[in-house]
Amino acid sequence: MPTRRQVLQAATAAATTATLGAPRPGRAAAPLPDTVRIIVVVPPGASMDNVARLVAERLKPVLNRQVLVDYKPGATGLVASQYLKTTEPDGGTVMFAPIAVAAFFPFLYSRLPYDPETDLVPVCDGVHIPHALVVPTAGPRTLAAFLDQARADPLRASVGTSSMGSVGALLMLRLSQLAKVDLQLVAYKGGQPLLTDLMGNQVPAGVSVISDYLTQHQAGRVRILAAGSRERTALAPDIPTLAESGFPDLYGASSIGFFMRGGTPAPLVQAMSGAINTVLAAPETRERLLAMGAEPKGGSAQAFRQLARTERARWEPVARAANIRIE
Repeated sequence: MPTRRQVLQAATAAATTATLGAPRPGRAAAPLPDTVRIIVVVPPGASMDNVARLVAERLKPVLNRQVLVDYKPGATGLVASQYLKTTEPDGGTVMFAPIAVAAFFPFLYSRLPYDPETDLVPVCDGVHIPHALVVPTAGPRTLAAFLDQARADPLRASVGTSSMGSVGALLMLRLSQLAKVDLQLVAYKGGQPLLTDLMGNQVPAGVSVISDYLTQHQAGRVRILAAGSRERTALAPDIPTLAESGFPDLYGASSIGFFMRGGTPAPLVQAMSGAINTVLAAPETRERLLAMGAEPKGGSAQAFRQLARTERARWEPVARAANIRIE
């Protein structure tokens, strides 16, 4: 039979464990740092930044911690991914980036400054934003007319892209293959410079996330020819999909999610994943995100990892057929 002293010691140990390990109201179960930083891979003001700042604001009461937004723009996630591997694996730094950093960059870049398998830990899916093909207002009015123009005049077959490593760029490569048109991708440093050139009629067409273009499309400053969504977006029901425009199996959205540094303890990853899922599921947050043109997703870390593998299997053959490599 245990002595009274042994019973007291066991009770004290159990109480201590309960105090340290049990979730507190308004506080994550895992001991995340007092300040959490969300690293955004694009400059301030871009669609992705708007989503990140909304999520950061809504995370504060869920985590009961300060949540800051920091910027590491460059190559739509390449610079930020390299930076993430230098941070402490304490759960205090979360990267908000396109799934391309884990799914596409390994087959697009000749050399990567990080290992997607060991340096990145998927936390959860964030939002999906479909890509769209856009032309100046003086350009063609339909996708078919644009393709005819590109066939007739190679100088008008250029398509600007906000990132060579994006779903949008891969969509255009696949469109080029299916339509048997030699579309030439022109890399821009983000969606905003591309939009400026489209409004100035400096480039025949462009592809980026549809949220970069909706306001200017509705104002008549550019024309969205087709969206990469599976169905027409409720925000702009006048815009046909690529499938409706003659390419039934052609679709693509940018999956933008959350990553932590490799080596981050699983309880911290799970705590952050749960908190982000809570934010994304809130009706008010969903409404705000949908108004931005972003469809909230969420889900488990395992599901996000599997999505990256599925997307890689889908798009790698397209890039290899086009012999696309980024040095």
